[in-house]
Amino acid sequence: MKFHGYIGNIFWLAVGFSVSFIAYKRLGFGTFQEPGSGFIFILTGSLLIILSLIDLLEAFLKKVEHKAPIWSALRWQKVILVLIGLSLYILFYNLMGFTFSSFFLMLFLFKMVEPTRWWIAIAISLIIILASHVIFGLWLKIHFPKGLLGI
Repeated sequence: MKFHGYIGNIFWLAVGFSVSFIAYKRLGFGTFQEPGSGFIFILTGSLLIILSLIDLLEAFLKKVEHKAPIWSALRWQKVILVLIGLSLYILFYNLMGFTFSSFFLMLFLFKMVEPTRWWIAIAISLIIILASHVIFGLWLKIHFPKGLLGI
């Protein structure tokens, strides 16, 4: 890894520490049963710290061979498809509601961005939507936009 790779890891390590520290001091952690306002920020900062340390450790332990430029393998068509899908999701979210708009976004991503068989795309999309409803709707009691059909 070149010098700028180390700098990038150190930067994200510092961001993780800063986010965690500021969230803890200003917002508080709370408990797992009753999380405080800073709970998610502290966990996110901690995750960033862990991932930065893993990448930094891997960079120190691994010999680096000459690699192609970082942007050479990027498939711009897929990036544009994802941006189009997310833009359409934002446009139709309140109109169609969470269930339908999220289902169609997942279906779009599974079929257009990373093509899979129809039955797999539909099944995984349904599983994701069902899991979202169970976790956020039933367990955390978060209300989703209903849309025109009331679903």
